[in-house]
Amino acid sequence: MKKSLLIILFFYYAFSNAQISFEKGYFISNDGTRTECFIKNLDWKNTPTEFKYKLQLNDSESKVETISAVQEFGIENESTYKRFKVQIDRTSDEVKNLTTNENPTWTEETIFLKILVEGDAANLYEYTGEEIKRFFYQTPNSKLEQLIYLRYISELQNEGTQNITQNNAYQKQLFDNVRCGNTTPNDIRKLTYKRPELTNYFIEYNKCANPSGLKTKTKTTKGELFLRITPSINFVSLNIPDRNDYNLNVDANNKTIFKIGFEGEYILPYNKNKWSVFIDPTYQKYENESPYSVKSFFQNTKDVIYHAKIEYSSVEIPVGVRHYMFLNKTSKLFINLAYVFDVNGKATISYDQTEYYHSRTGPNFAFGFGYNYKNTVSLEMRMNTAKDLLADYPNSDANYKSFSIILGYKIL
Repeated sequence: MKKSLLIILFFYYAFSNAQISFEKGYFISNDGTRTECFIKNLDWKNTPTEFKYKLQLNDSESKVETISAVQEFGIENESTYKRFKVQIDRTSDEVKNLTTNENPTWTEETIFLKILVEGDAANLYEYTGEEIKRFFYQTPNSKLEQLIYLRYISELQNEGTQNITQNNAYQKQLFDNVRCGNTTPNDIRKLTYKRPELTNYFIEYNKCANPSGLKTKTKTTKGELFLRITPSINFVSLNIPDRNDYNLNVDANNKTIFKIGFEGEYILPYNKNKWSVFIDPTYQKYENESPYSVKSFFQNTKDVIYHAKIEYSSVEIPVGVRHYMFLNKTSKLFINLAYVFDVNGKATISYDQTEYYHSRTGPNFAFGFGYNYKNTVSLEMRMNTAKDLLADYPNSDANYKSFSIILGYKIL
């Protein structure tokens, strides 16, 4: 187990730095000087406050610029960030942190904003933090300001109950300041506070107000969903120590079984598509019989050989996170970590000597390392930590371990 983890960590360390490349870009300093360079493209999930760059791609060392010294930076054909001093509301959108305040709480900050749409008629910007996402807009007739949206808790009158309510003031802001042609109030009421819808709205507004005035639309990383069939070959070992009587210790011989499953994977839409979450329901059935010896009470008498029979079946469901390491445009390595639990997992262990167990099975963890080609075919080696087949018996253990070789083939 430790050896497998070390191998996975070695490959991760060897390839992780190659996944995020320095790409052609620029930055503009406070004095207006524009510097052409190569910026380390992290495809930031959260809006950055600094970035690494090289003046020449083959430079051995990179340099760092921060928001205090840079008013704008961009990566060619991908993203542009501009520095602004803004009034921003950082009210959390997490349900557990909601308050009864229906109005924004403004603070003045100097931040980078990512350009989503830039045109003669209106600009749209984005800011993302740990628990917030905020959009800002600007027109020739209005200064840069945040599009207001927040959720809060309201108490229903005469009922004593609470409800989550939305402040959708951004819709009025758009109706008053960013509306063109035959856009109706109902069209804007349908507009949600999300990047794709707001981006499309601002693009269409610029086209309507000034068809030739649309300058920039930031390239955005999109999430992807894949469904794969995942047959696998599994090398299983089972150890059943007896805490009360050493005579009942069982070490089942290594056995090979086959499993079949279906994996659903969602590639997250940030950080250059290097992270994903997955679920891999798999049916498995294990049957084995192993001898064990019981010492005789009489000296010079051979030990008596008995047999233990093990039956185990379940729908095993690993739920995990995966990290990709790109080799080129078609090939990538990956590592993953999953929490594994059984649905209808049941194990039966019976001894010749009247011992009998019938139990639910416990959860475990799995660590994997693999290769993916064109998001179509993948091959993974996965180490599964010990799973207790006797979860219903606190004083007994049945340690089920396996090493899997999994073939994945995209069907959707």
